[in-house]
Formats: sequence, C-alpha cells, structure tokens
Amino acid sequence: MVRAFQAFAKERQLRKITGDIEIKSAADYTPKPGDADYIRKNDVPWLKRFAEDGGKVVISGNTAMKNVPHERMALNELGFVVIFFESQWSNWSFFRKCALLLHWWPQVARTIKRAKPGFWHIPCNYKENGKLRQVATEDPKRLKFEKRPKTKVRKRKIKKPLKPLNPTFFDLDLMSTDDDKKASETKSQESPKERI
Repeated sequence: MVRAFQAFAKERQLRKITGDIEIKSAADYTPKPGDADYIRKNDVPWLKRFAEDGGKVVISGNTAMKNVPHERMALNELGFVVIFFESQWSNWSFFRKCALLLHWWPQVARTIKRAKPGFWHIPCNYKENGKLRQVATEDPKRLKFEKRPKTKVRKRKIKKPLKPLNPTFFDLDLMSTDDDKKASETKSQESPKERI
C-alpha cells in the first residue's frame, strides 16, 4: 500500500493538499537480523531509526500497535503524530483499505500539518467532511479500567434487637425446666437446719 501512496503523492491534486511530504515505508528502516538494534517482532528499532532520519508522522496499518506497551511508549517518547485505523480495517481487502485511506487523505494531510504529537484514528466510514478521532496515548486497558464506575461502599446495617415474641409451648417448657433447676440448686445450698 505504501508504494501505491508513493505513486499517488506525485499527483498534482494530492500535492495541493499535502504539500511536499515524503512517504516512506517502515521496511526502509526495519533492522535486519544481525544488525545491532535488531529485535525480532518489535517495531521500536525502526521507529527510532525513522525518528533519527527526521520522521515525524507514522501512519500504521498495525491496529494493535497502540496496545503494545513498549511500542506505544516509543511512539510517545519519539514525539510522533500517529494515525491508526480502526481494528476492523485489518480484515479488509487491499483495495478497500486503499480506497478508505484515499478518501480520508485530505483530512489526514490537514491533521499532519496542524497536530501536535498524539494518536489519531481514521474512521472506517466514508463520511464527507468527516474528522479524524483523537485517541488517548495512554494504555487503553488501563483507561478502560479507570473509567469503570466506582463501586459504592455499602454501610453495614445495624441489627436491631429482635422483638420478643409471644412464647410458644416449647419456650414455656424450657423456662419451667430452668426455673426448676434454679429452685433445686438454691434448696441444696441451704443448710440442713433450715430444711427442717
């Protein structure tokens, strides 16, 4: 897709919108095995090389890149304007992806010229005069966790003493046995003279 947009960038209509921007491929900056900064399946080395070469904008088809902590941190620290696509974009065909990017290209160009470093999303629709959506640069999972409604601290209910119920036959029977035991204990504690 990069080659397609490199060809489009030479067209006069697109140059009016974008000015003299140069479109580069991540593959031009990706370290090869054996390079000192090569790390397998990691985008940080090419991002650093791109920034050292004067790169300021990353348009990424890797929709999961912002969810990988070390890659998100590199994008932030290197001060890039980063433009992502929505996650469903990954499942689209090459032609549909190109059509969407071409449709949004004027808005992408305006964002590139005006935006401060941050993350932006290209919507997966074809609205006329639409805008890119700015998204947080922090960890999306943490933000989702923090946005959850806080649970209320429940106050413990103070138990009220139970109201005495009318005694049942069983309760009366128990009370009479208890009374009988107390009476017999007091009689046994009395001296023998008192019994006579």
